[in-house]
Amino acid sequence: MPKCKYCHKNISKFDKEICPYCGGVEPLDGVASETCDITQVIDTCNDEDIEIKFTQHSKKVNTILLMFLGVFGADSFYLGFKKEGFIRVIINFVIYGLLFCLFFFLNKYSLFNLIMSLVMPLLILFVVYFIFGFISIFKKNIKDSNGVFLK
Repeated sequence: MPKCKYCHKNISKFDKEICPYCGGVEPLDGVASETCDITQVIDTCNDEDIEIKFTQHSKKVNTILLMFLGVFGADSFYLGFKKEGFIRVIINFVIYGLLFCLFFFLNKYSLFNLIMSLVMPLLILFVVYFIFGFISIFKKNIKDSNGVFLK
Protein backbone atom coordinates (compact mmCIF):
# COMPACT_ATOMS: atom_id res chain seq x y z
CA MET A 1 0.00 0.00 0.00
CA PRO A 2 1.25 3.51 -0.64
CA LYS A 3 2.13 5.82 2.24
CA CYS A 4 1.28 9.46 2.82
CA LYS A 5 4.31 11.68 2.27
CA TYR A 6 3.33 13.83 5.30
CA CYS A 7 2.34 11.40 8.06
CA HIS A 8 3.79 8.19 6.53
CA LYS A 9 0.64 6.17 7.27
CA ASN A 10 -0.70 3.58 4.85
CA ILE A 11 -3.44 4.98 2.65
CA SER A 12 -5.28 3.55 -0.30
CA LYS A 13 -4.48 4.56 -3.84
CA PHE A 14 -7.91 6.17 -4.03
CA ASP A 15 -6.91 8.87 -1.52
CA LYS A 16 -4.99 10.89 -4.11
CA GLU A 17 -6.32 14.33 -3.19
CA ILE A 18 -6.40 14.37 0.63
CA CYS A 19 -4.87 12.08 3.26
CA PRO A 20 -7.64 10.71 5.54
CA TYR A 21 -5.27 10.75 8.56
CA CYS A 22 -3.46 14.10 8.47
CA GLY A 23 -5.48 16.00 5.83
CA GLY A 24 -2.42 16.65 3.67
CA VAL A 25 -3.08 17.75 0.09
CA GLU A 26 -1.90 15.35 -2.64
CA PRO A 27 -0.29 12.83 -0.28
CA LEU A 28 0.79 10.57 -3.17
CA ASP A 29 2.63 13.29 -5.09
CA GLY A 30 5.80 11.72 -6.48
CA VAL A 31 4.99 8.30 -5.03
CA ALA A 32 3.96 5.48 -7.32
CA SER A 33 0.55 4.37 -6.11
CA GLU A 34 0.54 1.05 -7.94
CA THR A 35 3.05 -0.88 -5.87
CA CYS A 36 4.98 -0.50 -2.68
CA ASP A 37 7.97 -2.38 -1.35
CA ILE A 38 6.71 -5.04 1.05
CA THR A 39 9.42 -4.25 3.61
CA GLN A 40 7.89 -0.80 4.06
CA VAL A 41 4.55 -2.31 5.06
CA ILE A 42 5.63 -5.18 7.32
CA ASP A 43 7.41 -4.29 10.54
CA THR A 44 10.18 -6.75 11.31
CA CYS A 45 11.35 -7.71 14.77
CA ASN A 46 14.83 -8.26 16.05
CA ASP A 47 16.04 -11.30 17.98
CA GLU A 48 16.14 -9.12 21.11
CA ASP A 49 12.37 -8.52 20.81
CA ILE A 50 11.62 -12.25 20.95
CA GLU A 51 11.51 -13.52 24.51
CA ILE A 52 11.05 -17.16 25.47
CA LYS A 53 8.43 -17.27 28.18
CA PHE A 54 8.45 -21.01 28.91
CA THR A 55 10.68 -24.04 28.77
CA GLN A 56 9.82 -27.45 27.46
CA HIS A 57 9.19 -29.93 30.25
CA SER A 58 10.51 -33.49 30.41
CA LYS A 59 8.25 -36.52 30.33
CA LYS A 60 10.69 -38.48 32.50
CA VAL A 61 10.69 -35.86 35.24
CA ASN A 62 6.89 -35.65 35.10
CA THR A 63 6.59 -39.45 35.41
CA ILE A 64 8.98 -39.59 38.38
CA LEU A 65 7.11 -36.78 40.11
CA LEU A 66 3.80 -38.56 39.51
CA MET A 67 5.14 -41.87 40.83
CA PHE A 68 6.75 -40.59 44.01
CA LEU A 69 5.12 -37.21 44.79
CA GLY A 70 1.78 -37.55 43.00
CA VAL A 71 0.00 -37.54 46.36
CA PHE A 72 1.09 -33.92 46.77
CA GLY A 73 0.28 -32.95 43.14
CA ALA A 74 3.94 -32.26 42.30
CA ASP A 75 3.52 -33.35 38.68
CA SER A 76 0.65 -30.90 38.16
CA PHE A 77 2.65 -28.05 39.66
CA TYR A 78 5.63 -29.04 37.47
CA LEU A 79 3.52 -28.78 34.31
CA GLY A 80 2.03 -25.46 35.40
CA PHE A 81 -1.45 -26.66 36.36
CA LYS A 82 -1.52 -24.96 39.77
CA LYS A 83 -5.28 -25.09 40.24
CA GLU A 84 -5.39 -28.81 39.43
CA GLY A 85 -2.48 -29.41 41.81
CA PHE A 86 -4.23 -27.66 44.70
CA ILE A 87 -7.45 -29.57 44.01
CA ARG A 88 -5.55 -32.88 44.02
CA VAL A 89 -3.85 -32.01 47.31
CA ILE A 90 -7.21 -31.23 48.91
CA ILE A 91 -8.85 -34.39 47.51
CA ASN A 92 -5.93 -36.56 48.66
CA PHE A 93 -6.08 -34.95 52.12
CA VAL A 94 -9.80 -35.82 52.35
CA ILE A 95 -9.20 -39.38 51.12
CA TYR A 96 -6.35 -39.75 53.62
CA GLY A 97 -8.62 -38.56 56.42
CA LEU A 98 -11.38 -40.97 55.45
CA LEU A 99 -8.99 -43.91 55.19
CA PHE A 100 -7.43 -42.96 58.53
CA CYS A 101 -10.86 -42.97 60.19
CA LEU A 102 -11.69 -46.30 58.57
CA PHE A 103 -8.47 -47.98 59.73
CA PHE A 104 -8.53 -46.36 63.17
CA PHE A 105 -12.09 -47.22 64.12
CA LEU A 106 -12.06 -50.74 62.70
CA ASN A 107 -9.03 -51.78 64.75
CA LYS A 108 -8.58 -52.04 68.48
CA TYR A 109 -7.11 -49.03 70.22
CA SER A 110 -3.39 -49.57 70.62
CA LEU A 111 -0.20 -47.76 69.70
CA PHE A 112 0.58 -50.16 66.85
CA ASN A 113 -2.90 -49.73 65.36
CA LEU A 114 -2.58 -45.95 65.65
CA ILE A 115 0.71 -46.02 63.74
CA MET A 116 -0.76 -48.37 61.13
CA SER A 117 -3.81 -46.10 60.84
CA LEU A 118 -1.47 -43.21 60.04
CA VAL A 119 0.78 -45.11 57.61
CA MET A 120 -1.65 -47.34 55.69
CA PRO A 121 -3.71 -44.56 54.03
CA LEU A 122 -0.53 -42.84 52.88
CA LEU A 123 0.81 -46.14 51.57
CA ILE A 124 -2.42 -46.82 49.67
CA LEU A 125 -2.34 -43.36 48.06
CA PHE A 126 1.35 -43.81 47.24
CA VAL A 127 0.67 -47.14 45.48
CA VAL A 128 -2.23 -45.64 43.51
CA TYR A 129 -0.10 -42.75 42.24
CA PHE A 130 2.82 -45.10 41.54
CA ILE A 131 0.50 -47.08 39.25
CA PHE A 132 -0.69 -43.83 37.61
CA GLY A 133 2.96 -42.90 37.02
CA PHE A 134 3.68 -46.28 35.48
CA ILE A 135 0.69 -45.85 33.14
CA SER A 136 1.85 -42.36 32.18
CA ILE A 137 5.07 -43.85 30.78
CA PHE A 138 3.03 -45.24 27.89
CA LYS A 139 0.98 -42.09 27.25
CA LYS A 140 2.26 -40.26 24.21
CA ASN A 141 0.53 -36.90 23.95
CA ILE A 142 0.94 -35.14 27.29
CA LYS A 143 0.91 -31.33 27.21
CA ASP A 144 1.91 -28.76 29.79
CA SER A 145 -0.03 -25.61 30.67
CA ASN A 146 1.42 -23.78 27.65
CA GLY A 147 0.11 -26.42 25.25
CA VAL A 148 3.60 -27.75 24.48
CA PHE A 149 4.11 -31.51 24.26
CA LEU A 150 6.51 -33.04 26.75
CA LYS A 151 9.87 -34.12 25.34
